Amino acid sequence: MKYFVFQSSLGAQVKPKMSQENLIEDLAYVRALAEEGKHAPLLGGAFLVFWGALNTAAYLAHWAIGADFISFAGDADYAALWALYGVTAGVGSFVLSARLNDKPGTSAIGVRAERAIWAATAIGIGAIAVGAIIRMAIERDFLAPNTIPPAALAFCGAALIATAALSGQKWLGGFGVVSMLAALAVGAFANAPGIYLCSAAFSAATLIVPGLVLLRREPAQAA
Repeated sequence: MKYFVFQSSLGAQVKPKMSQENLIEDLAYVRALAEEGKHAPLLGGAFLVFWGALNTAAYLAHWAIGADFISFAGDADYAALWALYGVTAGVGSFVLSARLNDKPGTSAIGVRAERAIWAATAIGIGAIAVGAIIRMAIERDFLAPNTIPPAALAFCGAALIATAALSGQKWLGGFGVVSMLAALAVGAFANAPGIYLCSAAFSAATLIVPGLVLLRREPAQAA
């Protein structure tokens, strides 16, 4: 009987000790994961390059239509251009999302925040573009698409700043500030000749450039 009492007493003494050690190890492990997640490379470089290239191409095409350099749909050139923009944006975003499935670090807080932020940004820009197309079709207002460049620059600037704050990649915030200032300038002179050329340059500088930097820093495909 004493033997069992001794065993029971020993178990009562050892179990809390072992549980405490396990708890400390678990906390250390969780902390290590949190630290790794905080500094995990972002995976949105391809999205930035895609959106930068898409916006730049659309702005250049819009300018070329206005300058009578190109025409592919007659009076519906602008509507066709921005409708194609919307379709390309949706398909491209879907394809790029599938690309991330084989990348490590997708559970990191910065990466999860990045995906959510840019998904919302894409929806916001898409809504502006669709609204402009509808207004152009109903009101015959061919200046309606002029609302797209400043809105897109502002949305992208906000996304860059938010991503920088949540991921610890503070250098991205600088591109976000430039994009915001560009949105201010483009919005103030939205109907001026050549404003689409300026918008194209701003998009390339604030999206393609940081996107290429992020692509170079991406981890290799998961094994």
